[in-house]
Parts: sequence; C-alpha cells; structure tokens
Amino acid sequence: MNKTELVALMSKKTNLPKNKCDLFLNEFKALILEVCSKGEPINLRNFGKFSMQEKAERKFLNPQTKRYYVCKAKKLIAFKGYKNFKYAVNN
Repeated sequence: MNKTELVALMSKKTNLPKNKCDLFLNEFKALILEVCSKGEPINLRNFGKFSMQEKAERKFLNPQTKRYYVCKAKKLIAFKGYKNFKYAVNN
C-alpha cells in the first residue's frame, strides 16, 4: 500500500476529505521527525514507540574486489510495536 492508497482508505473510513487525511499524515510524519531528532522517544499507548537510534561506523568487505570499505555512522528512526499490537498483527 502506498501513501495515496492509505489516504484514500483513511478518507473512506473517517468520512473526511482526502486533503485533510493527507494533511494529517504529513503532520504526523513531521512531528515524529521533529521530536525524535531531539532525541526524545514517542510512546503511543497500545501501538508502539518511535525512537532515534545511532548506528556506529563499520567496515564491510566487497566480495568481488576483496576490498574493505567504511560505512559512516548514521542516525535512524526506529519503530517498535508493543506486545498487544504485535499480538493483533499475528492473529
């Protein structure tokens, strides 16, 4: 499912116009990025947790050239679903 399909489905389920659903989705994404970039996690009860993770610099081998390269350190936003959310998905 892509963003357009998600917005259409949200619009159908909530009886709101597509442009308002699209605005909500964009603002939700922007707020997650803003809060997590400050290093604060976002906990949504009965859903999950968004948080910033830092990946350390690492070396990796290119098997074709037998040369080692360095992958720079980077920051990622991670999502971890809570137990009841995982249970609902698996049933």
